Amino acid sequence: MKVPFNRVRLYAVLGGGSEQTTSKRKPKMLRYFAYTAVWAVAWMAATVWAADLDMVLKAPQSKVHGGDTVLIELYLHNPADAPITRELPLTLPCRIDLEQTNVSTQADLIGKGAMSRVAIPAGGFAKRQYTVTIPVYAMGSVRIQLEEIGVDPITIMVAKAPPKAWLGQQVPLDHDETLAQSFLDDFSVHKPMYFLLGVDPGLEQSKFQFSFKYRLFNPEGYLAEKAPWVTGFHMAYTQRSIWDLADDSKPFDDTSYMPELFYQIPKIDLHVERISAFGIQAGFEHESNGKGGDASRSTNRLYVRPIMAVYLVDSLYLMIAPQVFTYVNNSESSNDDLMDYRGYFDLEVGIGDTEGLELKSHLGWAKEGATVQMDLTYPMTRLSSKSLNFYLHAQYFNGYAETLLHYKERQNAFRLGFSIVR
Repeated sequence: MKVPFNRVRLYAVLGGGSEQTTSKRKPKMLRYFAYTAVWAVAWMAATVWAADLDMVLKAPQSKVHGGDTVLIELYLHNPADAPITRELPLTLPCRIDLEQTNVSTQADLIGKGAMSRVAIPAGGFAKRQYTVTIPVYAMGSVRIQLEEIGVDPITIMVAKAPPKAWLGQQVPLDHDETLAQSFLDDFSVHKPMYFLLGVDPGLEQSKFQFSFKYRLFNPEGYLAEKAPWVTGFHMAYTQRSIWDLADDSKPFDDTSYMPELFYQIPKIDLHVERISAFGIQAGFEHESNGKGGDASRSTNRLYVRPIMAVYLVDSLYLMIAPQVFTYVNNSESSNDDLMDYRGYFDLEVGIGDTEGLELKSHLGWAKEGATVQMDLTYPMTRLSSKSLNFYLHAQYFNGYAETLLHYKERQNAFRLGFSIVR
């Protein structure tokens, strides 16, 4: 005789006593225990339903855009000597990992209940299909993880969503095309970006720098298709500030504003096995400190800078980038002899592991003497299980013209801090 499920009967089985008196005699704690036990059993059944199966996800083969609903295939292999029958979940929790965030959603079984039961013969295979909707703001490498069934995730490449896909979609503010510029793909880093504190604030002022560049012509546009060389034109901006944190009012001692227009040939094949990269950059850079009167400083220069990377061993590389420049319309009233302190040449040499420690140096020579800057960086991701995204940064500077305001004074400073671009 089949006994219907009854909460009172369940209490009696778990805690003893008759059905009629159990609800009066058992404390509330027993009721909670009963509910917990039932849900624990249900949860374990849901998470171990495929423990004896080998499972593989297959990524969609067609091109995927942000906002698309994609079809992913779940292959189930029965390695046992006997058939296995399982009931597949109609929906599965799904996590989509983007470059800057992750999204929780669900994957839906195609066919629903009609396809939920799957019978797999001994040593055989079965296939079921789930659909997942990609966030409209997803772009680039996207990782899809079906949770609670123990199958490895898949990674797919997602193209930018077409304009109509954004209609009616609620997206994060930093991805919303109505609030952010639509040409951000053309922005990239230019020079190192860091924030460094003087080890002795009374003698060594703090220093920070940020820098970016912007490609002027779309490489997928009509003009670039007809004349690919136009994609080498860039605008750039760099700002470097010296900050006097030892003073009571914490003033900026001097700031260099450096807008720039340059042309870059990113790849020239030298057909030398160990040369992993070679290119040339040439441009025009303005530099001024934005001050007036006797404190005003400004200069302009034309430069050429070949850049070469040499493979050494494993992930260790040597980078060499000599820069030759000349002055154009240098201020005759405020810094007419700047070239005597800054010179006409800067040699940049770096050696390091692309995923580890790197040492980079700048060496310049002028009439008044040499200037050297050494930068040692190490990624914090190696020390914090990829939790912190910056480099530990130590910098030593000895020479002239670190700032335009005090270009005639030899500076000697050791600074520590962090960088996000090295």
